[in-house]
Amino acid sequence: MSALAPAPVSGARPPAAPRAARVAVLGASGYTGQEFVRLATSHSGLRLAALASREHAGEPAHAWLPGLDDRVASLPDAISPAEVAGAIAGGEVDVVVACLPHGAWKSLRTEHPGFAQAEFEVDLSADHRDGGDGYLYGLPEAFRASLAGATRIANPGCYATAAALALMPAIDHGLLAGPVTLSALSGVSGAGRGAVQRTSFAELEGGAAFYRVGSEHPHVAEIERTLGRLARTGRGAAAGVERRDSQPAVGFAPQLVPMTRGILLTASAPLARRMAPAEVHAAWSARYASEVFVRVLPPGAWPETRAVCRSNRCDLAATTIHDGVTLLVTAALDNLVKGAAGQALQNLNLQLGWPEDSGLSRHGSPL
Repeated sequence: MSALAPAPVSGARPPAAPRAARVAVLGASGYTGQEFVRLATSHSGLRLAALASREHAGEPAHAWLPGLDDRVASLPDAISPAEVAGAIAGGEVDVVVACLPHGAWKSLRTEHPGFAQAEFEVDLSADHRDGGDGYLYGLPEAFRASLAGATRIANPGCYATAAALALMPAIDHGLLAGPVTLSALSGVSGAGRGAVQRTSFAELEGGAAFYRVGSEHPHVAEIERTLGRLARTGRGAAAGVERRDSQPAVGFAPQLVPMTRGILLTASAPLARRMAPAEVHAAWSARYASEVFVRVLPPGAWPETRAVCRSNRCDLAATTIHDGVTLLVTAALDNLVKGAAGQALQNLNLQLGWPEDSGLSRHGSPL
């Protein structure tokens, strides 16, 4: 039994010189917007120049960001999205981070041409994850070389991030022999801050519920597209690995559970050859050995959402079952950090030439 060797990295570019930037956050009062603001205040190279919130326009930041320390006093009052477009056109903003509901950012860009003058954009919605309008898909652990210095990045979805990180080593080495089955427990913050009956405390507390099962969930298409791109252009393709999984079909069973944040995902798939648990663990460990925000747990340990809470880290455990013919990988991440705002900041660091961990923590909180 021999562990798979890590495939070589190709196409990497030297990092650009770090540059400071003035940032506008759209949807700053939502869960992901607030999380991005919290993280960005600890980044030495970023200045939050504009915070957009239709609900709180004209209000001081301390009135609707009560969790921040005294640095909140230096933040600007909330303004409308239209005013942000004007600030960009006036040369007052370099970067737009759009923490908006799906469809809203694309509409705003059409409605206010001034947004197109921003030097850099990171879109946290699903509007551009298909690569439309010149956006690159921002999963740094997979596509880092193309993201350094990019001007338009589409941040991956939280489920898609967990699934891609869980399966990337298998795609690298052409190990999959059939469809992928995913299940995931999700904290309710992934549904956004708006009041919805299904995600209210009375509806959710004390139970768990499946939703959009099978291939209905929009993240299924995103996951399949990402796995297909990895197979065509990833490390395994560069190393000449025989492709058996050009775009594996995905079945997905997401579940809402009564917790605020976190995703706990399980991925399983048939293997192209029989593999021992130790061989799979060694391959996953080798693939992520140099990744600051991915941790492969030792054999016998399993990911927990509490261990990654408020961190930008994804924890993985990889093994085989059914006498070595089925792959089983589990993943845990914070849907608001590595699944959203933290990954957005990681991508922005790549755009601006900062170390990827600037302003970000790899340490979780137990509560």
